[in-house]
Amino acid sequence: MQKLLIFGLCFTLVIGFIGCSRQKNGAENPKNDIGNLTKWAEIYQVTLDSYLKQDVALNENIDFIAIDLSTLEFTNEDDKIKIVTWFESNHKPVKDSNLDGLKAQGLFDDELLYITDGVLLQITAVTEKNNEIIIEGMKYRGGLGANGFETRWKSNNGIWEFVETVMTWIS
Repeated sequence: MQKLLIFGLCFTLVIGFIGCSRQKNGAENPKNDIGNLTKWAEIYQVTLDSYLKQDVALNENIDFIAIDLSTLEFTNEDDKIKIVTWFESNHKPVKDSNLDGLKAQGLFDDELLYITDGVLLQITAVTEKNNEIIIEGMKYRGGLGANGFETRWKSNNGIWEFVETVMTWIS
């Protein structure tokens, strides 16, 4: 009886340690914690983050990231809030705006033609066919500091997997 009790106690401790170690690893790597997102929220979050990681010189001295949330097809307000929250906890504060909105807020230098303290991320087209999603978008800091991208996703047994983001143009 005593052996069974000791075995049960040891088994419980092992399960507890495994659970704690998994929880700790998830907390240490929040950028990969996307389990609570819908399909499209996850796709846009990863896609826009891949844009931000390209041509990082455009990110120098920024105080905010502008994301044109109106271009995120197939998402609802909850999805958009989750995307914004993720970007704010992993990068910088987010403004839901496009270039015209930034100009109206006085955040665009009309003389030098650039966003003074931020960068704009925007989706311009989404195509889904043959188990593939192709997303076109851009990262814009100014007329001489902008990039266009194409991001590919493939469905693998019903699970969407990021394939790559390729720069398609630069100015």
